This record gives sequence, structure tokens and C-alpha cells, in this order.
Amino acid sequence: MEKRYRIQKNKDFTRAYKKAKRFYNKDISILVNPNGLKNKRFGYTLSRKFGKANKRNKVRRRLKEIIRLNMDEFNDGHDYIIMPRSHCIELSYKELEKSLFHCYSIAKKRMKW
Repeated sequence: MEKRYRIQKNKDFTRAYKKAKRFYNKDISILVNPNGLKNKRFGYTLSRKFGKANKRNKVRRRLKEIIRLNMDEFNDGHDYIIMPRSHCIELSYKELEKSLFHCYSIAKKRMKW
């Protein structure tokens, strides 16, 4: 994923945690925050409850690939922080993708774009 599509600075993460709207389903939470830019940005937060780094990285890589392939589905001008729950390690790629888009569809219904 290109650098312009990533949330990298700690202040951007903290701003999103404080001001963002949160949307949940049983597998994933998404925080959506307007960023004042023309492009969308994504960040990923996985806690140590997932286990060792290799397990966290596996889920993170899958999420990044899902986002990369479906970039056009997400609206510009927002920051998205994706927080999977610890049981997502057992989910397959397709299940993770389905869960992410289910959560995003909830966000689209409730947000006023």
C-alpha cells in the first residue's frame, strides 16, 4: 500500500481514538474519522492478546491485502483504523474479508458522508 494511504504518526492515531466514530461486529472494530485530506488513510491496531508477533503480522498482512484490493470501496477524506479481535487468528481470508465489509457496511449506513 502506498505511503499516502497509511496512518503513520502517533498523533493521528490518538486523534482518531478520541474523536472517531466506532463501528463493531463480532470480529472487527472500525474507527472512522474525517482527516481533512483528499485521500483515505488506513491504520491497523492489534493487541498482544493475539499472541506472538508472527500471528499478529499474519492477520495484519491479510487485512492490508483486503484493503489494497478493495481500495475503491472506501470513501476519501477519512481515516480508518481497523482493530480485529483476538479470535480473528482462526478466521480464513474470506471470512476476514466478509467480516470487514460487514462492519464497513454498518459504518456506511450510520455515517453521513
